[in-house]
Amino acid sequence: MSKKRKRKRVARDKQTDLPKKYLSGLKGGARSERASLIKAMSEAYKKGQRIPRSMFRARARSGY
Repeated sequence: MSKKRKRKRVARDKQTDLPKKYLSGLKGGARSERASLIKAMSEAYKKGQRIPRSMFRARARSGY
């Protein structure tokens, strides 16, 4: 029987508990805005709701 391979845990942001790679390159308000958008999208997806296109656009625009 072979050993099960260990996977490294994903580095997470302390305040939002999101993976750091989703917030990289952002500071301050843009970072918190993107984090809140990601959390809102996640909740909608879990509930089976439709995620509006404007939410995707806002996520792409945040940080510019």
